[in-house]
Amino acid sequence: MERTLPARSLTRLGSAVRRLRNDRGLTQAQLAEAADVSRAWLIDVERGDRPGLELARLLRVLDALDASLMIRDDLGEQE
Repeated sequence: MERTLPARSLTRLGSAVRRLRNDRGLTQAQLAEAADVSRAWLIDVERGDRPGLELARLLRVLDALDASLMIRDDLGEQE
Protein backbone atom coordinates (compact mmCIF):
# COMPACT_ATOMS: atom_id res chain seq x y z
CA MET A 1 0.00 0.00 0.00
CA GLU A 2 1.47 3.33 -1.05
CA ARG A 3 0.71 6.32 1.10
CA THR A 4 1.94 9.85 1.22
CA LEU A 5 2.98 11.59 4.42
CA PRO A 6 3.17 15.36 3.89
CA ALA A 7 6.31 17.03 5.18
CA ARG A 8 6.20 20.74 4.49
CA SER A 9 8.20 21.61 7.61
CA LEU A 10 10.95 20.02 9.69
CA THR A 11 8.38 19.18 12.36
CA ARG A 12 6.12 17.36 9.90
CA LEU A 13 9.11 15.62 8.32
CA GLY A 14 10.18 14.40 11.76
CA SER A 15 6.66 13.18 12.50
CA ALA A 16 6.61 11.27 9.21
CA VAL A 17 9.96 9.60 9.99
CA ARG A 18 8.77 8.68 13.50
CA ARG A 19 5.51 7.26 12.15
CA LEU A 20 7.29 5.13 9.56
CA ARG A 21 9.77 3.90 12.18
CA ASN A 22 6.96 2.96 14.55
CA ASP A 23 4.96 1.31 11.75
CA ARG A 24 7.97 -0.89 11.03
CA GLY A 25 8.45 -1.77 14.70
CA LEU A 26 11.91 -0.25 14.94
CA THR A 27 13.45 1.51 17.89
CA GLN A 28 15.38 4.71 17.35
CA ALA A 29 18.59 2.81 18.06
CA GLN A 30 17.77 0.12 15.48
CA LEU A 31 16.94 2.64 12.77
CA ALA A 32 19.98 4.78 13.57
CA GLU A 33 22.23 1.75 13.25
CA ALA A 34 20.60 0.60 9.99
CA ALA A 35 20.98 4.10 8.52
CA ASP A 36 24.48 4.70 9.91
CA VAL A 37 23.44 7.83 11.80
CA SER A 38 23.64 8.57 15.49
CA ARG A 39 20.60 8.07 17.68
CA ALA A 40 20.96 11.67 18.89
CA TRP A 41 20.76 12.90 15.29
CA LEU A 42 17.65 10.77 14.67
CA ILE A 43 16.02 12.07 17.86
CA ASP A 44 16.59 15.64 16.66
CA VAL A 45 15.10 14.82 13.25
CA GLU A 46 12.02 13.21 14.79
CA ARG A 47 11.54 16.29 17.00
CA GLY A 48 11.84 18.59 13.99
CA ASP A 49 14.76 20.14 15.81
CA ARG A 50 17.48 19.69 13.23
CA PRO A 51 17.82 22.94 11.26
CA GLY A 52 20.02 22.49 8.23
CA LEU A 53 19.63 18.74 8.45
CA GLU A 54 21.93 16.81 6.17
CA LEU A 55 20.02 15.49 3.17
CA ALA A 56 22.38 12.54 2.64
CA ARG A 57 21.74 11.31 6.19
CA LEU A 58 18.00 11.77 5.80
CA LEU A 59 18.05 9.77 2.59
CA ARG A 60 19.91 6.93 4.37
CA VAL A 61 17.21 6.94 7.08
CA LEU A 62 14.45 6.83 4.47
CA ASP A 63 16.27 4.06 2.60
CA ALA A 64 16.49 2.04 5.83
CA LEU A 65 12.71 2.51 6.18
CA ASP A 66 12.08 1.51 2.53
CA ALA A 67 10.62 4.98 2.01
CA SER A 68 11.48 7.76 -0.39
CA LEU A 69 11.39 11.51 -0.61
CA MET A 70 9.12 12.97 -3.26
CA ILE A 71 8.67 16.53 -4.44
CA ARG A 72 5.10 17.50 -5.32
CA ASP A 73 4.35 20.59 -7.36
CA ASP A 74 1.60 22.12 -5.22
CA LEU A 75 1.27 25.04 -7.63
CA GLY A 76 0.77 22.68 -10.56
CA GLU A 77 -2.11 20.95 -8.76
CA GLN A 78 -4.00 24.25 -8.56
CA GLU A 79 -4.14 24.69 -12.32
